[in-house]
Amino acid sequence: MATSVAPMSVLDGNNLDESDYGSDFSVGEEVIVNQLLEDIRNKSASPSESASTFSSPPQSASPRHTVAKAPGNLSVLSSSPGRSIDTLSNKANAPARSRRQYSDDSNTGLNANTHAPLHIPSDDVRYPDLSHALSSTKPGIATEPETPKPPKDSRSPLQRFRSFPKKPLTVSDLSSGAWCELQYWYTLTRLPGGRKTRTAAMRGGTRVHQTLEDQVHTTVQVNIANKEEAFALRLWNVIQGLRTLRDAGMTRELEVWGIIEGQIVNGIIDEISHESPNPAFEQELSLSQSSRGFVETHLKEQSVITDYLEPHRKTFYLTDVKTRASERLPTGAALRPARVQLFLYHRLLGEMASGTVDFDIILDRYGLRAEALFSDAFMAQVGDLHDEIFYDADSDLGGTPSTPHSTFSGQGAASSQSYQMMPPAELIRYRSIAQMLPLLRSELRETFPRGAATLGELLAVQYRHRDDGRILGNNAFPNDPEALEVYLRQDLEWWRGEREAEGVSIEETYKCRSCEFAESCQWRKDKEIAILQKTRSALRTSS
Repeated sequence: MATSVAPMSVLDGNNLDESDYGSDFSVGEEVIVNQLLEDIRNKSASPSESASTFSSPPQSASPRHTVAKAPGNLSVLSSSPGRSIDTLSNKANAPARSRRQYSDDSNTGLNANTHAPLHIPSDDVRYPDLSHALSSTKPGIATEPETPKPPKDSRSPLQRFRSFPKKPLTVSDLSSGAWCELQYWYTLTRLPGGRKTRTAAMRGGTRVHQTLEDQVHTTVQVNIANKEEAFALRLWNVIQGLRTLRDAGMTRELEVWGIIEGQIVNGIIDEISHESPNPAFEQELSLSQSSRGFVETHLKEQSVITDYLEPHRKTFYLTDVKTRASERLPTGAALRPARVQLFLYHRLLGEMASGTVDFDIILDRYGLRAEALFSDAFMAQVGDLHDEIFYDADSDLGGTPSTPHSTFSGQGAASSQSYQMMPPAELIRYRSIAQMLPLLRSELRETFPRGAATLGELLAVQYRHRDDGRILGNNAFPNDPEALEVYLRQDLEWWRGEREAEGVSIEETYKCRSCEFAESCQWRKDKEIAILQKTRSALRTSS
């Protein structure tokens, strides 16, 4: 038999029974094969299978036509699992068993020795399960490992944000919960440094405060070498503020410290003045308090007369300055944070004036060494501002007068000339924090001779316009230590981790309009759902 591939001839109408490829079977052999296939089909036990037969039109074998052989044999699965059959090109086995074959000329280029494609029932074909292998090789689909969530920090807010070496609690820390406790929690945990995002409104308020402070104090720069000198500079500013209060009757930005329920608390009072923020209201308040009995009235009158006859026993009043873009003043719950602030300032300053604050505990909380000596450069700079730092050599030590030193320039650090003319160490009074504390206590006693009683019970919030600093109005109210105690007890429960932070009530949800966490606040979402459910319930009841 020829093995070459002959070119395909064109079939005309007179030769329709001939194929271009011919057949290796004779007419008699084809009859036998068809009969065998018919018998197999009739004996099939599965009614769902479709019979597959070879249909071949009668044709005569022609020696001029050859069969194109594909290299190798094509095997397909038979109806019996695990068995395979060869193509019809292996005609030696053709009469012995049933054969089924896929025909796909366009894909394989293999030509079977039949004229009609075989139909293979779907139940007869078995495919291997390649889903796992294919899924692992799909391009562009990367299975990312699940990132385990970090464990929840079980520490209290006090331990996380206000424990050494971080700063202690501030008045702003304790009063922020009066606006929205949850907002302050988000500020501590979500914003860099635990501070509110600096806005144009905040910068405008800072400018107003700085302008007011410059009306009373002259700001100079002092170089410091360590944290002891930094804290000493803060103490010097308090001392200078107390002297300004006595001399001018007003001071601004006075720093205070105190201990509340075992926690160090720090704050800065905007303004202290001997002028009452609302004399008429103060008189009305005084009459209301004195109406309880004749004795109290008489004592109150004597106290007022004494204060009038002895000007050095003046009463000082605390004021907190707030800036606003609107000329409309806040009311109701919006006043609560400012009230808490002033209550705290009054308590802290009153304890300092009474001499009950233990500064050793405060120094220990800051990690300061009370006996550490200040550097000569620091003493030279501060000495330019406070003459009493140096002893008068003629009167105190009987020696030669101390070398005069140059005045402080007010810009940057002290000049080298000041450092070179530094008096000897024995002529310097306050070389450490421990040596400064007696001076601070003395200044407090002189400024507040009656201790906490020197402070007026009337507090005030002054509102100024953010753009030009003009006064918009004042809100005066009496001090309320009992209300402060109730508030602090509840607020410190959250700081100690004894309860979760709480958001605003439904009546105060107007605060959410200016909150940068409003969109992600779960408390707000829960409140909205509660309001919706309440409304639906009311509608169902009414209907």
